[in-house]
Amino acid sequence: MLVIPFASLKPQPWRNGGGSTREIASGGSAASPDWRLSIADLEKPGEFSAFPGMERTFMVIEGEVAELTVDGTVRRLERFRPLRFDGGSAASCALPTGPCRALNVMVRSGAAGAGVLVAELSKKQPLTLAEGQFAVLLQGKAEAAEGAQTDQLAPFDTVAGGAASAGATHGVTVSGRGFAALISIFALDATE
Repeated sequence: MLVIPFASLKPQPWRNGGGSTREIASGGSAASPDWRLSIADLEKPGEFSAFPGMERTFMVIEGEVAELTVDGTVRRLERFRPLRFDGGSAASCALPTGPCRALNVMVRSGAAGAGVLVAELSKKQPLTLAEGQFAVLLQGKAEAAEGAQTDQLAPFDTVAGGAASAGATHGVTVSGRGFAALISIFALDATE
């Protein structure tokens, strides 16, 4: 089981100085990843860097509201409401209620796809993660388990799903009370 503590992630400043990003995980080549999962701190309004050839999903996970303007269209995003858009688009962000923290998922068009949803956690019905899935604890208290191993999660810690171990009947599960972002990353067939 792989738990990625938020506290272990080193913030990297944005090129424009408007915030910082903590990379959780990425896949593909190091020079040109096919996908990237990160958490960003938006400290002041400003332009987003363009990522041509990438598809982005942006979701406020702390703070109240962010207003994204993507190719001239303004979207008011409340907490836990994801927005998918072309990474090459002209995008900027206003922060009408102050600084925010956001989950960012980027995938290379034609190479990978991604889905992002918010799941309510329960002790009775754990969230089971498959290979290529990640759960980020957004709010509340939770634990990750695989077989007899359990780890307590702090806010914004990430759990990575993996291939089931030989002889294992259950994969990695997340249970507790609160909410988690469930991120599914999948490779796209180049022949499609």
